[in-house]
Amino acid sequence: MGVAQLLHYFKWTWIGLFAVDDDNGEKFLQTVTPLLSQNGICFDFILRTPKRTDTNDLIEQLLSLLEKYPVLVNSTANAYFIYGLSTSMYTLRMLLGMAQQSSLPPLSKVWIVTSQWGFESVSLQRIWDTQIFHGAISFTVHSNQPPGFQNFLQIIKPSKAKGDGFIQDFWEQAFDCSFKHSDESEEIKKPCTGEEKLESLPGTLFEVSMTGQSYNVYNAVYAVAHVLNALDTFQFKSRALVQQREWKFQNLEPWQLHHFLRSVPFNNSAGDAVSFDERGELRAGFDVTNWITFPNNSFARVKVGRLDPHAVPGNALTLHEDRIVWPRSFNQVTHQSRSLNRYKN
Repeated sequence: MGVAQLLHYFKWTWIGLFAVDDDNGEKFLQTVTPLLSQNGICFDFILRTPKRTDTNDLIEQLLSLLEKYPVLVNSTANAYFIYGLSTSMYTLRMLLGMAQQSSLPPLSKVWIVTSQWGFESVSLQRIWDTQIFHGAISFTVHSNQPPGFQNFLQIIKPSKAKGDGFIQDFWEQAFDCSFKHSDESEEIKKPCTGEEKLESLPGTLFEVSMTGQSYNVYNAVYAVAHVLNALDTFQFKSRALVQQREWKFQNLEPWQLHHFLRSVPFNNSAGDAVSFDERGELRAGFDVTNWITFPNNSFARVKVGRLDPHAVPGNALTLHEDRIVWPRSFNQVTHQSRSLNRYKN
């Protein structure tokens, strides 16, 4: 619904639609195509992108898909709406990279992407051009920056993460080095010192700001901590009431926490209110994010709006159009000057 409102806001009722060629993509199309049609939005084309699979099969699929590239270039649609997880977006980046290497015309469209998507990639992709996604708009899981997070990233080292194999594996991939010093290694890599700086990595490999998925984990941990604290306080008061009578608080099962979670709202250290609705879902919403890319393959996420699913109908989407950076060579129709920040039906 947020995408439908965004498309209406900019009067984009003629779009291209992309979905990964798997069960998730099929479910997405079955859900979104009737929804968009009911909102007066039509499709110039619907293109299924291959899922990440065996390298040989993937190359064949991409070459077949490349034959349809003229459809993308010649489309009169201004916006392309894409669905896919980060792993499946890998194939779309490969397709567009192959088109660029084949000297095919670039796409001057606005990419509208789902929240699962990002530029984060494996080391192999660090040289891939991100300019083709300049000006993209996505509905990303809401995030904020907890105090001290940047300092934590500056001091974290593999040597301090004892027993955490993930840190060491990530370190080797991100910095293209190895902690193994055996001469029998199949691939010769420079040795990892463990003193490399995370902030020196390009954003396509590691973002130094907390993303929405990580922010959800952060809030989940603190939500459980607040519930346990509330239960501990309740236990203390109950003991005081029974005075000399022997009383033991029953061991709480994990599933029993859900009932208490709904009634323990709190403000986290980043300044956001954290609470749950009647269905037990986090009242978070989405950030409307504008992706700005740079020639050195770095990028920035700029928040240009908010989608609040709990707002009254017609006021769910807030946009700050003056903050949006459009794709280069994109001819966006100039809108009438207005101070309207909210989309209204």
